[in-house]
Amino acid sequence: MKKTLIDYIKRPKYDELYTPEIVVYPLLKYLPKGKIYWECTDFGGSNITKVLTKEGFKVRTSGLLKDGFDFLTDEPSFEFDIIITNPPYSLKNHFLKKCYEYKKPFALLLPLTALEGIERGKMFRKYGIQVLVLDKRISFLKHKNSPWFAVAWFCWRLLPRELVFESLKAVSGNPVQTEISPKKSASLRKYLS
Repeated sequence: MKKTLIDYIKRPKYDELYTPEIVVYPLLKYLPKGKIYWECTDFGGSNITKVLTKEGFKVRTSGLLKDGFDFLTDEPSFEFDIIITNPPYSLKNHFLKKCYEYKKPFALLLPLTALEGIERGKMFRKYGIQVLVLDKRISFLKHKNSPWFAVAWFCWRLLPRELVFESLKAVSGNPVQTEISPKKSASLRKYLS
């Protein structure tokens, strides 16, 4: 398992772990409708954007590959209420810092180990953090069905309390399925508790 992780991380684009649709659904019940959500790392194919749009949320998107917008250095010329994204994990400290600077609610999908770390710990103590913990690991790779790390939604001013646990139910008998057909996706909510 460790060799697989090390081999994958050594590849040049190890930060490209795209969000499976199934991981977005547990967060939906905590997201207020009528707000503008900004998916700031969407190059045009984000499953976060797809799910939110499908569920009736208004979403603005931007990203380096889509429109050249750099979340960490550029200022948006549009209105938004809440930031939601799966940032590059190697830049998680920078994304957290920038989100806190905006002083708006946010939800970042990060490895659960993002709770660790001196710099993040200082930010969490200063501003607070809410974490939505999932009960299963999610595979981000199409060819790999054994996920090697757990992820959680790191939120600010969105959840009812600091620590929330949500369950991912099996979809067609596969608890870590990442490829969900549109037909299954539309009815996914009945599988979530």
